[in-house]
Amino acid sequence: MAGDQSMRIADLLEGRIAVICSSLGLPVAWPNIAFTPPDSSPYGRVYVLPAQTVGQDLEGHMRTYQGILQLNIIIPAGSGVSQARGLAKSIADAFQEGLPLVDGDLTVFINGPPQIRQPIQGSIDITHPISMQYRADY
Repeated sequence: MAGDQSMRIADLLEGRIAVICSSLGLPVAWPNIAFTPPDSSPYGRVYVLPAQTVGQDLEGHMRTYQGILQLNIIIPAGSGVSQARGLAKSIADAFQEGLPLVDGDLTVFINGPPQIRQPIQGSIDITHPISMQYRADY
């Protein structure tokens, strides 16, 4: 079932984020889970953004699942950018192009180089987005 694969893909991607951020000591705000941001230190906010699933055969047996894994590193305004840049680089390095994430018969690939985007300045914090494209053929 198509929805089942999308859930497995999200689990694989979020699992990798959890391991990497834990190793960096970076707390993460997960979708639809209560989270209190730390007062003066960075944290991450994760999004799995699926694109349209594409059928690869007329019988509906082969599909390509693709999308973007987005992790925003959020730090208090006025605290500089060095720490967030270092965290962003460490996370991008952990999601190198071609990285396979495997769950049984499903493999999700990071199918492009991670992109560390331009920071977005807010009044109380600054957001450093990191985007990783993913793809799974199933």
